[in-house]
Amino acid sequence: CPLPKRAPNYNEQKKGRTHMTLKLKASAFAVAAAVSLGAASTSVSAQEQRFVTIGTGGVTGVYYPAGGAICRLVNMDRKEHGIRCSVESTGGSVYNLNAIRQGELDLAVAQSDWQYHAYNGTSQFKDDGANKDLRAVFSLHPE
Repeated sequence: CPLPKRAPNYNEQKKGRTHMTLKLKASAFAVAAAVSLGAASTSVSAQEQRFVTIGTGGVTGVYYPAGGAICRLVNMDRKEHGIRCSVESTGGSVYNLNAIRQGELDLAVAQSDWQYHAYNGTSQFKDDGANKDLRAVFSLHPE
């Protein structure tokens, strides 16, 4: 008589939930990116492709692999929506927010405190003023 499978312990359950939460957030981001960029629901020709770059952080940090996972999800269905996503290693939040303002990046990962400062034109963003065009898609983790 085979033994029943053991129940996962608390850490295994927590790890599974964290992985699923990250997958759901990445999927939500991919859908939001496709919708916000005007993706079509039918097949697209090569001329109709749109290239999107996500600014992240250093390659040894958390933001770069998260951006890579988002791009992989977006690129899986690029024949349907015409969006080709690439991830870019950057100097992090402040660089990303400045690059968004200058139109060098389409999407970026940023810490919420720096997004707040960029949106309101405070701290390091005082000279450039408020960037009221910034929008948050989701939170990668609580800060």
